[in-house]
Amino acid sequence: MRVFSDLNLNGSSPMRAQPKVGEWGPEQVPGTRWKKWQRVLVPVIAVALAVGVFFLARMFYLMLTQPQAMAAALG
Repeated sequence: MRVFSDLNLNGSSPMRAQPKVGEWGPEQVPGTRWKKWQRVLVPVIAVALAVGVFFLARMFYLMLTQPQAMAAALG
């Protein structure tokens, strides 16, 4: 069983049935290599943003609840 679907939208259609990109088809369609990178990049970026928001919220929480501890930590 395959985990991911086939990113090649042309599939097994014959070459005569595949128009050149820009002739009839759309011009700015991402390639299969970029689609594979997106499948990796999107979760990594989402986790990085979630961690960043967590630490930013934690910093604000500490600033509001423990002002002397935050002042000591900053210098």
